[in-house]
Amino acid sequence: MTERAVGVVTAVFGPLVRVQVGEEPMVVPFRRALRWAEGTEDKRLVVGDHVFLDGKIPDFVVAEVGLRRTTLTRRSPGERRARVIAANVDQAVVVMAAVSPEPSPRLLDRLLVACHHAGIHPLVCFNKVDQGTAGIDTWIGDYQDAGYEILLTSARTARGVGVLTRKVAGKTTLFCGPSGVGKSALLNAIHPGYRLREGSISEATGKGRHTTTTAQLLSLPGSGFVVDTPGVREFGLWDLTHRQLQVCFPEVDRVASECQFDDCTHSSEAACAVRTAVQAGTLSARRYSSFLKLRQEVEEGLGS
Repeated sequence: MTERAVGVVTAVFGPLVRVQVGEEPMVVPFRRALRWAEGTEDKRLVVGDHVFLDGKIPDFVVAEVGLRRTTLTRRSPGERRARVIAANVDQAVVVMAAVSPEPSPRLLDRLLVACHHAGIHPLVCFNKVDQGTAGIDTWIGDYQDAGYEILLTSARTARGVGVLTRKVAGKTTLFCGPSGVGKSALLNAIHPGYRLREGSISEATGKGRHTTTTAQLLSLPGSGFVVDTPGVREFGLWDLTHRQLQVCFPEVDRVASECQFDDCTHSSEAACAVRTAVQAGTLSARRYSSFLKLRQEVEEGLGS
């Protein structure tokens, strides 16, 4: 008798996909004429897709794909269209090192913008705090004031690992950040069963060293997944509008509602509430500068 099962795609191998059905991972084919949720534009199976399988063990086949709540995209090479590489990601843990490698607030801002634009809730994680916090003490408050949840962790000493473990439980979480910040070490601390080579996930976000667009989901004990994917350095930034960029800076967007003009650029207008807040010290001058630089990229079509 034909059965129907529900699963999550955890890897794609050409004509086959690995699907997690409950506690059981299985590799199955998919129908050439898949049924897609109405409005789906990129009709290619990706990790995170919720799928319906017909048949019976061990002969299941993917027959239908559910609605994608969120999509992580990157631009197709040489084109202006989006290419989905992961679906239904609930949140992102954006990881920076507290000291070494030197943390980059500008890169952190870019990654946060990419998460917001994708509809993925970001958490800011500073790892390696056992080495000190001198590299972040002067500007970590900018993100607390903006409303971000800050996690301070050390994969080496296990500080904050329990909190991080609770944050990812039962959710699909993207870990992203520059190479060397200890993403793999954190994931191994959360779940030693991963046995990830140190740098295996870090290198996925390195500058120019890893160009594959392949992604996979790693299952967490109990429930939930971690997304192992190329970095979000270029995800979602290339198709931003001015208005969307503003929304991706929550504290700027809140103050901007008080501007005299709806189309205020927040760069030179005399009646600009954002500039007034920066001058008064109630809005971070550094975050404001980062916003203006990204806005210029949007204007020049370089937000990629």
